[in-house]
Amino acid sequence: MNTTPERGDTPACRCGGEPASPMTAATPSTAVQYAQDLAAVLAEVHHIRADVHELASGNAIVSVHHGLLAYTDGERFWWTSPELNRAGSPLLSSEPTLLAAAGQLAEHYAILRTKDAADVVRNGLPLLADVILAEHVDPR
Repeated sequence: MNTTPERGDTPACRCGGEPASPMTAATPSTAVQYAQDLAAVLAEVHHIRADVHELASGNAIVSVHHGLLAYTDGERFWWTSPELNRAGSPLLSSEPTLLAAAGQLAEHYAILRTKDAADVVRNGLPLLADVILAEHVDPR
């Protein structure tokens, strides 16, 4: 399973998940709605603020912290854990349920809050800017 979105996933920021105007608002996709639900549980239960970003593929990202991006397709969540495996590489986490995902993400958030930003980058954890750059920078 890939920890980054597929090529063609262009973020369209729905920061906080709220459209600019109810007159022009489209119905959110299943993935965006599921991502917004996760962000709401993180805020209400764990007191963690998270942003929701829609991708062109129909998937969505919940940006929880530097290096902690949860992806959803509307059916499950997956993200790269800040905990490393025996070889020193980040682990991929996945949860099909909203509450379980929020609980694990809250634990991973607590781990990342104790780390320096340089450690996050050095450990290869995904950054929202990397996802956006992958979509908008011509590799030529």
